[in-house]
Amino acid sequence: MNKWLESTRCLVIAHRGASAAAPENTLAAFRLAADLGADGIELDVRGTADGQLVVLHDASVNRTTDGTGRVAALTLDQLGRVDAGKKFGPSFRGERIPLLSQVFEVVAGRLLVDVEIKAAGVEAALLDLIRRMSMADSVLISSFDSKVVGRMRDMAPEIPVGLLHSAADPNAAVALRAAAYLPEVVTLTADVVAVCRRHGMRVITWTVGTEREARDALQLGVDGIIADDPTLVRRILTQRKASP
Repeated sequence: MNKWLESTRCLVIAHRGASAAAPENTLAAFRLAADLGADGIELDVRGTADGQLVVLHDASVNRTTDGTGRVAALTLDQLGRVDAGKKFGPSFRGERIPLLSQVFEVVAGRLLVDVEIKAAGVEAALLDLIRRMSMADSVLISSFDSKVVGRMRDMAPEIPVGLLHSAADPNAAVALRAAAYLPEVVTLTADVVAVCRRHGMRVITWTVGTEREARDALQLGVDGIIADDPTLVRRILTQRKASP
């Protein structure tokens, strides 16, 4: 387990970077997350037609860029021609879909990186990149796909893995011997946290969008909060620390 996951304080993790203030899953969003005091970033990884690992949430580029097409059917060169920033705002014109290696270069040693695998098939390439760039102590690999989580755990037992869930079933993560359970915030309960504690798993909840959600999650004792706006969570943490 890396130093971030060994922390005794609640980690503030920027969802797709500081995506409330910058285009999601871009270098601009990841740099801003660091500048805003986040402890980590969450991002999504996909494979291109020519086997490169890029950072994008959706299966296609349509929603977040000025291009069209499925990531898996496009080469890195083709993806490099689309603009991933101008839909968010004119000041971000020219932002590109980053390679995962570029993100690692930007945040290495500074932030925890929660790498969500969106589709099976990238596992070997991802592990190779993590090892080549000496990022094993700075990543958490997560997925909604339990088979992917189990496969990653078996392939690289030294790298922590986490199971993402939209339903409250921490025992599924227990069965996988995962290092972390990542439940959607609306499913988070004291019972969920208690199960995780009994089995030595970290609890990292997503995606927190209001002060009430942040306060409730902190009251339950989560280990990490994933939010589009890391300053919201940081503000609540500061207020709690200042309270008598």
